[in-house]
Amino acid sequence: MRRNGFTLIEVMVALAVFGVAALAALQAASSHLSNQGYLQQKVFARWVAANQLAELSLGAEWPLKDNKQGKVEQAGTEWYWRQKVVGTATPNVVAVTVSVATKADGNPVYQLTRYLGKPQ
Repeated sequence: MRRNGFTLIEVMVALAVFGVAALAALQAASSHLSNQGYLQQKVFARWVAANQLAELSLGAEWPLKDNKQGKVEQAGTEWYWRQKVVGTATPNVVAVTVSVATKADGNPVYQLTRYLGKPQ
């Protein structure tokens, strides 16, 4: 005698396999969305740090002030930056690190360092 169709156990196993696959796809999509927000925040913070270092590069102020800080709006968000100036072995050259955070006393989202020389 020949049977047509599937048994109940075969159908239940197939549904379980499809259910696990659907959960894995949902988790991957959720992870992708949360990572996208994190990366977007890092990109905007890097732009803020690069802008601050560019302003220092173009300025004629010397010596550079340590622990100078400020607030700037970028992409509809207020960013808080702080610069740290460290001397180097080369005279008239300093290492400037700009840290950017979303809160005034928060952990930095991004840090960028550039070496700057005394303006001519």
